[in-house]
Amino acid sequence: MFRKNLFFSFCFISVIIFSQQNQKPVDLKVKEDFTHQWTKTVFPKLWAGFQRETVRSYDSKNKNMGISYVQKQSKKNKTVLTIYIYPKNEINNQTLRDEFLSYWVAINRNSQTHVEMKPLFGKISNDKLNVHYIYSLFKNSMVEADFFNGVRPVEKNSLLAIYESGGWTFKIRISSDEMSNEQLMDLKQKTENYFSVLDIAATKTLPVNDSPDILLSPVVKRDSMMTKATLVAAEAKIDWLKNNSDIKDIMTGFNDMQIESEVYATEKMLEFYKANKNNWEQTSETKKYFEDLIVISDNKLTKHYIYDKNMRVIDYPEGETYKTSYAEFKKNHKISDELDIIYFKLFYNLE
Repeated sequence: MFRKNLFFSFCFISVIIFSQQNQKPVDLKVKEDFTHQWTKTVFPKLWAGFQRETVRSYDSKNKNMGISYVQKQSKKNKTVLTIYIYPKNEINNQTLRDEFLSYWVAINRNSQTHVEMKPLFGKISNDKLNVHYIYSLFKNSMVEADFFNGVRPVEKNSLLAIYESGGWTFKIRISSDEMSNEQLMDLKQKTENYFSVLDIAATKTLPVNDSPDILLSPVVKRDSMMTKATLVAAEAKIDWLKNNSDIKDIMTGFNDMQIESEVYATEKMLEFYKANKNNWEQTSETKKYFEDLIVISDNKLTKHYIYDKNMRVIDYPEGETYKTSYAEFKKNHKISDELDIIYFKLFYNLE
């Protein structure tokens, strides 16, 4: 479990690992089953009515892989399933959120229409581990080759799922011309079971006997109050995770999509400020930050604030209902944009 042995740095690291590439992607020529040697995951040539189309390597050691399967319903209609598996050098409590948001940005750049991706949350378990994940069902418009018109926009039913599986990331991407959301979910479940996400997570679990380290944003060091209050918030989050997480959860990731941990950390940060606001140096920016946070807390809008701050990628279903009213509240009370900044991350170095 967690121990209180904290290290912090004024270097804010925000690493979004999509495809840890150190070379151009290479399509491997594989005629039979392909085994990912690092996790012993087998990708057969034929599986569940799908034919394996590509085995793509993103590094020289074939750790970082993307394997695509295709099922053709007709000449024009098909379903494409792509499985990504790649190692992580470090994992932090924002990793899952960062990857989801990065994918959302990327797909909107490549889609003909705006893509709305509602984050949903799930868990798969066995007697040893729990693997938490984030997923979304969405529609996106892609351009495909057309014999008569050159290209044509095609709307796809799609699914993305990203799993917090220890020292590995496992990601499922599906796009289909015909599948319903129910069929996409069924295919997701078959994929995570057959390719055994839980076994992949078991190959490299987190060092849970050690406390996670703390990384502070450079802006935090502007004065003593901001530094000390942010550390209080980080320590409070560690306490909350220690007291509210099963060992099976924290062996595979931070499982930090629960809004309650953020509420607890925010409350402890405010308590520290109120008790010490006359004891430590603070700039006008820090004073404004805490004045705004107190206004939010006094109006019982802390959860709405956290939902907004995390760009809706946190487990708080009620947040969408109050999105517009909270935006009006921020405008009316002149809430500073600085409250949207992530001031710290908890992380493990896995190397």
